[in-house]
Amino acid sequence: MPQTLSSKYYYDPGIHQLERRHIFATAWWILGPTDKLVNPGDYIADTVCGWPVVALQTNNGLKAFHNVCRHRAATLLPNGTGYCEKLRCPYHGWLYSFNGNLKHTSKFGITKAKQASLGLWPVNVDVWNGLAFVQIEPCGPTLRDWLGSTIELVAPFANPKSLNFYDSFSVTGKANWKTYCDNTVEGYHLNLVHPRLGQSFRQGSVNIVSYDDGRTVAFHVRYADKSDGADLRGADGVWVYKFPGFQLVAGAKLFKAERVESTGPTTLRSVNWSWFGNLRESEKIDAFKWGKEIVNEDLSVCESVQTNLMAGIYQSGPLSTIHETHTARLQELVRKAIDQK
Repeated sequence: MPQTLSSKYYYDPGIHQLERRHIFATAWWILGPTDKLVNPGDYIADTVCGWPVVALQTNNGLKAFHNVCRHRAATLLPNGTGYCEKLRCPYHGWLYSFNGNLKHTSKFGITKAKQASLGLWPVNVDVWNGLAFVQIEPCGPTLRDWLGSTIELVAPFANPKSLNFYDSFSVTGKANWKTYCDNTVEGYHLNLVHPRLGQSFRQGSVNIVSYDDGRTVAFHVRYADKSDGADLRGADGVWVYKFPGFQLVAGAKLFKAERVESTGPTTLRSVNWSWFGNLRESEKIDAFKWGKEIVNEDLSVCESVQTNLMAGIYQSGPLSTIHETHTARLQELVRKAIDQK
């Protein structure tokens, strides 16, 4: 019977740093919808797994950079979406082109050659289904290669380009990212932790399948005919987890995307976006609220698990070969990525 990772994997600062370098840096992270990135100067800025980044629309398409001035590491643009006429550092006035080149240093006293070497650090950026993704380490896989089977899994359902964006929310939690994602890829907990969600599908109607060598886990769901949100979800839907921190839900008239990111050895952030089709406003309000409730239900139980992982009595435990094979595979991916690094 497989065993869980040792509890130290869920709180050790050294392991967290190895994960940042060997797992997070080469993965792709959803930054947000591209519908507001229309004109040169439009941007999305956020901090992803500790890296401040900005995606910026330019005359040459979408570019992304570390949101860090090369002078004294000031933040160039505030987090969120917005527009900047010029990319000027608010600290000492260093000015960059939208392509990341350093243009002006405000009486700094620097040679042209040195100035040319102080452009912004680039970050990979790409778009899928109207969603902008960034990748910190340039030697990682392309976005399409990283998404793998996810592209085909969601193709039969509605997507952000065919729906209307509704709203987003962000929740922080006092748990390691793996505590949350271990939970994400198993259905063992669904009826107890999510009673309303459990009632929305027929008995035995959830088929959990692993793809891409375990890096993609899909819940193929058949919903009850008269269940909560029947019009919203349709008869069938899919929930997808993509290692290490991208999740989505797709159905007849909805698409939800979630970024699960590590903010420290024992903390995480869940950022969520929702799109809906032609529904009554009351249905949209309820669906959005319900989505937030599901995240908070997961976080509540994961925070209690995290407390016990750090208490010093639990070291590891058994994993079910019936219900937790995908959790075991996720933990093996982590182990292989960072052990002996």
